[in-house]
Amino acid sequence: MNDVAATRKRVVTREKALHALYEASELEHNLMCTYLYAAFSLKDGVAEGLAPDEAEAVSRWRRTLIR
Repeated sequence: MNDVAATRKRVVTREKALHALYEASELEHNLMCTYLYAAFSLKDGVAEGLAPDEAEAVSRWRRTLIR
C-alpha cells in the first residue's frame, strides 16, 4: 500500500503542469528583462570614460549577456 500511496503523490495533473510552465515562463521573461537592462546600461567605449582595456572588457560582457 505504501507504493501505491507514494505513486499517487507524484502524479501531476495537467492543470498543475500548465501552471508550473506558466510560472517558469514568467520567471524567464523577468530574468531576460534584467539581463537586457544590464547589457544596455553598460558604458559604451572610451567616449564614455572607459580606458581601452575596460572598454574591451565591457564589450565582451555585453556580448555574453545578449547571447
